Amino acid sequence: MQKLIKKYVILNFWIFFVEASITTVFAVLYYLMDKKPIYLYLSFGTLALSMVIDVFFIWLTMHRIASSRLKSDVTAADIVGDDIQDVYDFAQVGLVLVNEMDEVIWVNEWFEDEQTKLIDKNIFEWKSELRKLKESARENKIQDVKIENNNRVYDVKFLREANLYVFKDITEFNAMSEYSKANAPAIGIISIDNYQDIMSLVDEVKTNDMLGKVQADIVNYAKKYELLVRKFRADSYLIITNYEKYEQLMNDNFSIIDQVRNDTHDEDYELTLSIGFAVGLDDYTKLNELATSALDVALSRGGDQAVIQPYGSNLIFIGGKSEAKGKRSRVKVRIVSKSLETLIKDASKVANVYIMGHVMADLDAIGSAVGLYYFAKQFGAKVQIVYDDKLTEAKTRKAFKQMFTKEELAEMTISPSQAVEGCHVQTLLILTDVHRPSQTMWPKLVETARKIAIVDHHRRGEEFVEHPAFNYVEPSASSASELVAEIISNNEKRIILPANYATMMLSGILLDTNYYRVRTGSRTYDASLVLKDFGADNSVADSFLKEEFEEYSLKVKIMATATTPFTGVVVCTSSEEDIIDRTMLSIVGQESLSVNGVNACFVIGRIGKDQVGISARSDGSINVQYLVEKLGGGGHFSAAAAQFNNLKIEEVKKKLIETLEYYLNDARAS
Repeated sequence: MQKLIKKYVILNFWIFFVEASITTVFAVLYYLMDKKPIYLYLSFGTLALSMVIDVFFIWLTMHRIASSRLKSDVTAADIVGDDIQDVYDFAQVGLVLVNEMDEVIWVNEWFEDEQTKLIDKNIFEWKSELRKLKESARENKIQDVKIENNNRVYDVKFLREANLYVFKDITEFNAMSEYSKANAPAIGIISIDNYQDIMSLVDEVKTNDMLGKVQADIVNYAKKYELLVRKFRADSYLIITNYEKYEQLMNDNFSIIDQVRNDTHDEDYELTLSIGFAVGLDDYTKLNELATSALDVALSRGGDQAVIQPYGSNLIFIGGKSEAKGKRSRVKVRIVSKSLETLIKDASKVANVYIMGHVMADLDAIGSAVGLYYFAKQFGAKVQIVYDDKLTEAKTRKAFKQMFTKEELAEMTISPSQAVEGCHVQTLLILTDVHRPSQTMWPKLVETARKIAIVDHHRRGEEFVEHPAFNYVEPSASSASELVAEIISNNEKRIILPANYATMMLSGILLDTNYYRVRTGSRTYDASLVLKDFGADNSVADSFLKEEFEEYSLKVKIMATATTPFTGVVVCTSSEEDIIDRTMLSIVGQESLSVNGVNACFVIGRIGKDQVGISARSDGSINVQYLVEKLGGGGHFSAAAAQFNNLKIEEVKKKLIETLEYYLNDARAS
């Protein structure tokens, strides 16, 4: 329509120009020819004729525009159908027809009454959100968008063949949906970390004061956000609320966790909270199960954090600013050892036992595996370690072959493919130093095995083995080798571990603690003492960790690229052309922490032809696991890693910097 009007405006301009020119010529001639009357008559005659022509042209223009609009109306009626127009009005459906220029040429009566006049307007200038409807239609993707206008909400679809936008008024439905969402139930469970330890280690008066302070904080927090809170155990509280209040808690980042930690920080024994929350269902029983499961994840990650389980969506992690505190006792370890023993004996009656670590297995993965291998052997199990040279780090391969003969290795190990073939319904698969199926040495074996046990020291991530038969994830431990040493030494049966096995396990502890510099607790020294009693050789274990000259040169080269994008944070990158061993990335990260003022280091390098890895290390003041999880990785509070496929090192670095910009402050320990 606008195109037609523009055409007639231009034509009218030229007609007026010609008329004015002729009239002007006769007027000039009148004065140049001694004012002869003939020229005056011609001038007035031309002016009169021009007026007649202009009136006729205006009539013709209006007629053509009306005809064009009538033609558009007829076309739209043909598309919609006269007989069902009333149905569209009754159902509150708006129809907007546009031309090739995206200009509105027709609107049905109901929608025209509801909205501002749209005829001759560009529909994208009216609502830019509609542009993606047309773009998706070009790609044959069915899509709709929701828009708001004049306090009404519409669901809009685009019919490409007819150039027709269909607007369905969903204002009342949307209001009901928003109301239902806001009032949908949400259930949470609050647990006081280390409650039993406090009861046994701290005097009664101080215990009551601390617990009273924690309870007051929880009650005040509940009043602030209008939550229903009920204590159902000495160390646990149940929260019942709605989705609207839950969103407020999310925006507040569950500040009750920081508040309780700060309020008890000056005490002899710091208290922390773990919270599990569930939303997205109307079934209270199911929500309670999901909240309990989320709380288990929070506790397995070391506590002092909230884990949210939206039904049908990924877990959300909030908090976790403090290092995991030890929750192990000798009684618990004895129970764990006995439970694992029972599982091994049951599997040994009719099947076999496999032990497997993570892909590119390091000294801790293999060290803990050989410890579990010897443990299972004591109960008559037919046990083997799932092992592949190509999926094991170079230093670990060398150490493994140095400590055991070819005959021993042949008896101890089995290839991943053979393990899958030999997997029985009753086969027990023990995962050590790993709990994520995708990060195991052979994920297909995890899919095949029906009975799976887990021994790991990494904080639990969202990905986890479904329904494990045995689950011992203890983030407070320095290494998986430390956990296995405790399992062996606390078993009812007196087990004497051979010296070469003990040395492999000790090397795993040395690796993960960087010679007792990080993540080292009293239990770490106890486990090391046990291994020394079994004959572990420090000098041999130390030799497994020594660098070759080429490795040292490469380490210095990577460290020389260090930049400090944020206070206390160092980022190093290797050359795009170099393929770097994962261990080297972690060594660079650990070495960087020895520099004064460095709280965390992120080392980026190419670990395969199409893979780039990040190794993150921290001195304990920054939760690098929290940051690396945002990039799809995981690990430990002060040691974590992630890998990326088909990306360049600079692209990965850019992702890391963006993550640090958003989440670094949240990751700093209070």
